[in-house]
Amino acid sequence: MGMDWVHEYLTLMGISEKQASTPYLKHLLSAHRHVFPFENIGKLVFHDQAYVTEDVERFLWRHRMFHTGGTCITLNLQFSRLLEALGFQVFFLKPGGDHMALLILAPETGEPLYVDVGTPIPLLTPLPLNKHKQTHVPLFAGEKVILKAGDQEGEYTYIRTIADRIVDRKWAFSIDRLYHLSDFRDTIRQSYQADAQYMQQLRCEKWCARKRRMVSLKNKELTIRTHNGGKIKRSMKSREDLMDVLANTFSLPKLPVEKAMDKLEENDHLPWNKDRHISSF
Repeated sequence: MGMDWVHEYLTLMGISEKQASTPYLKHLLSAHRHVFPFENIGKLVFHDQAYVTEDVERFLWRHRMFHTGGTCITLNLQFSRLLEALGFQVFFLKPGGDHMALLILAPETGEPLYVDVGTPIPLLTPLPLNKHKQTHVPLFAGEKVILKAGDQEGEYTYIRTIADRIVDRKWAFSIDRLYHLSDFRDTIRQSYQADAQYMQQLRCEKWCARKRRMVSLKNKELTIRTHNGGKIKRSMKSREDLMDVLANTFSLPKLPVEKAMDKLEENDHLPWNKDRHISSF
């Protein structure tokens, strides 16, 4: 495999190639979150399971053409390929039985680190997996990720809390059970079923490094969260409004969101579906 794509990948993220190290990993992780959005618009538009696991060149081409990123498997798989090419030791984890995350060995010490660029929350730093204690990582004001060591060695539970209240379901995983891409085939296939979460909604999440804020779109609800705990919410009133937000607030003007909205509307999943039919008479 030619390695031109490594240079291209790093250039897209505004990063130069360096020797593998934990500080470099942290830099790569934050830059990846800033450039490649967590979004399902590409999934809805390029309706092909091979899209999730396509080669790196194709992933980068698609981002250049359409500003796409992906959901958990696409993003973590491509990031894992970049990290391996840069000399990191990378393994796949399967937290909760249907998510993909990465286990990376710290180049300096061999300590296991939990890494995830494929989640709607801004996990911007590698999380050390300590055997006997919890790793607490504050994300934003009041929001934390906790990696809690289990009774058996190598077992952990990923827990997300806001204001010390658990949100989402807990994800159990073991670092002694490592996976291959083929182990995610069923998860990928199921993610394209009509009743799958990301076939029934519009999602886009992006970390804005310069402004230190997370912008999040779920259907027609925009949420902007800042590092100091501020939160702004706004409801989109029209398709045009939504396209404007993706172009200007997210800086992703090429995302093929019109096609994605068409697809969701066909299946009665977008809230202003009915209004549009009335106004078009």
